[in-house]
Amino acid sequence: MIHIWLDYAEHLHKLREMILSFTVENYRSIRERQSLIFEASADSHLEDSHVIKQDGHKVLKSAAVYGANASGKSNVINAMIWMRRFVLESMSAKVENPSIQVEPFRLHTESRNDPSVFEIEFLLADIRYRYGFAVNQSGIEEEWLYRKARKGATAKVFTREKQDIQVNKRQEKGLEPFIPRTRPNVLFLKVCAEFNFGFAEWVMEWFRHFRYVSGLDETNFIGFTAERLGEDVHRERILEFIRKADFNLCGIRSNIEPLTEKDLPENMPSELKKKVLEGEPLKGDILTSHNIYDPEGEIAGQEEFDLEEDESQGTRKFVALAGPILHTIEEGSILPVDEFEARLHPNLTKAILQWFNGPQNKNGAQLIIASHDTGLMDPDLLRRDQIWFCEKDRLGNTSLYCLDEFDKQDVRATTKFNRQYLQGIFGAVPQVALDEYQTSA
Repeated sequence: MIHIWLDYAEHLHKLREMILSFTVENYRSIRERQSLIFEASADSHLEDSHVIKQDGHKVLKSAAVYGANASGKSNVINAMIWMRRFVLESMSAKVENPSIQVEPFRLHTESRNDPSVFEIEFLLADIRYRYGFAVNQSGIEEEWLYRKARKGATAKVFTREKQDIQVNKRQEKGLEPFIPRTRPNVLFLKVCAEFNFGFAEWVMEWFRHFRYVSGLDETNFIGFTAERLGEDVHRERILEFIRKADFNLCGIRSNIEPLTEKDLPENMPSELKKKVLEGEPLKGDILTSHNIYDPEGEIAGQEEFDLEEDESQGTRKFVALAGPILHTIEEGSILPVDEFEARLHPNLTKAILQWFNGPQNKNGAQLIIASHDTGLMDPDLLRRDQIWFCEKDRLGNTSLYCLDEFDKQDVRATTKFNRQYLQGIFGAVPQVALDEYQTSA
């Protein structure tokens, strides 16, 4: 299997770049505006370990989203990733009138034609940014960027309504010439970044440090781990990390080569092949080593396995996860993981969550998971403001709400959240009635 990845900029790795909130509206199953908040509440429970304190902000190190199957958990994560991808990969000004592949809520006559809205608030160094846009398939309906220094007031950098772009000259000078160069389907932020405006480049870099992992398919991040294994210092850290997780490997390495046209499917259109091969992408495979033992139980040598062909699904997933997890911790960036518990032992998912919430996380890294693992819904692992629920109403609309919204007298900081959740007290559980199903004679 072929894995392709991009090099990520490293020059901001010492800066705190934490997410504060994410808001989405009219995307897939999410019709009405929903927000996922990462700013900590006033609750002092686990504050010393689970909360990052910086420049007057108190930010959570992790968040977990629960809900029944098809409740919209994955859509919350996907909305974050769609926004990231659109910011980083939106159309070039050279492309003539392509449609934007956004997915509005389709179960209402009005929302099908309304724009989808995405907004994110984050810290970068000591500046608080709020950036967002409203978009439909034909173009950008709205776009905005605000920022606030630690001791300053919130200031508009620019706002946009279709092609009417208003810039704040007191905040950023020299943007006016690029307004007419901004096509209806291209973000003004992207245009500013292409012309090397510092504020736009910094925001783009923040989005590059916002990565994504699917718990069901490691192909979108195994290449990143393979690349990291090509460097001795990272290879040793990854191997030690895997050993500490009780995977019996004695060695690991990667085989990285340039991707060529012969590696691509024969039926792939030539134009798509050309686009894929731009930037000289790489392909990589990961090889693991196991000890061979003689009849006396002594080590007699080593046998090398192909990770994807010879190892178990759990080993494949954890090895592939090791690169992004370690890099996220080292860099202090953000890692959303969908289907977090898939193919991993509960003790292992618990240990990863504890690791992000613990003292090893010195750089403010944040983990966002969507999960069914109620074993993680424990007051010793997560605070109330770190636990979120997705529930879908009879009209197919997803709502997102936090455990911290419930009465504190009923849900105390040390309450066994998972028991109450499974009892249906918080909602967001399937209403199963299979016992009423009548089989045919």
